Amino acid sequence: MLKVGIVGCGNRGTGHAAKLKAMPAVELVGVCDLIEERASRLSAAYGVPAFTDYRALLDKADVIWDATRPWERCDIVVECAAAGKHVFSEKPIALDLATADRYSAAIARAGVRNAFCYPLHFWHPYRLAEALFARGDLGRLVNVWTRRYRPADMRPTWYGDQRLSGGVMLDFQSHDLDLLLWFGGAPRTVFAQVDRVHEDSRADEHAQVLVVFEQGMGASDCSWGASIASSSFGVVGTKGCLLADPSGRVHLQLEGRDELDLDPGVAPDLGLAISDESCEQHFIRCILEGREPLVTAARARAVLRLVLAAQASAHSGTSVDLATVTA
Repeated sequence: MLKVGIVGCGNRGTGHAAKLKAMPAVELVGVCDLIEERASRLSAAYGVPAFTDYRALLDKADVIWDATRPWERCDIVVECAAAGKHVFSEKPIALDLATADRYSAAIARAGVRNAFCYPLHFWHPYRLAEALFARGDLGRLVNVWTRRYRPADMRPTWYGDQRLSGGVMLDFQSHDLDLLLWFGGAPRTVFAQVDRVHEDSRADEHAQVLVVFEQGMGASDCSWGASIASSSFGVVGTKGCLLADPSGRVHLQLEGRDELDLDPGVAPDLGLAISDESCEQHFIRCILEGREPLVTAARARAVLRLVLAAQASAHSGTSVDLATVTA
């Protein structure tokens, strides 16, 4: 049984709490938020103590579930790791590489488990595509692409401040860029454009990113500014192709096989061992079994590095060679 304390009781902390509470291997031992009302509300929902100082959890928890805001994250994680606590963090790892390196160094020094909330790896059809690609069914990567539109006016919130959230590219599109890196590996070149859609917006709200890898390419189109919600995804390989349309239907063509047209959420019987665990379940299992989590601090840093390069490209109007971005 792992004892878990949640730091940050906003929407993300509340969402994680519900999943953690349902897990037999987890005991929720406390929640914390600087805003006492938020902590009290989540405390009442799950019958656990509420705190306004995360340090109160350090003698109670084995694991700290960090759902704090990006500029608060590093200091909290450094102290929790030094106290020997495993840490699961919301994304992003930081707003700049120097802070990300401080975060990573603290985890490495302490020797604790650490993972980040990039859940596309645990959602259908992304996990199906990853499993097929990893087994070689799709062949060499030609192109991987995502389009995710989430209509949202972030202007009244901290997400609407580019300095605090990193805009749509770091807060929202980093999920998709993480996915592109999984398929493509080390990025070589990136070109991007951004737009601020709402009047008086203080943050980027729409972003298009094109990445060239050592082999293959990737593209991501993400938006808070689009007025219609939509999500689609595809992988083109030399031996096969998987396309997920906005309805959630998956179209799959593998070399030597008939094309499959699958209903939303349906995984074909292709002899694949595809787990249905969530990112929360994955991290708890990694701690209990001594496994390395899927999205570590090194991976989260790589995502941040790509985002910063893409933002630099959007600012300059030219492509950015990733070799020029601090490694």
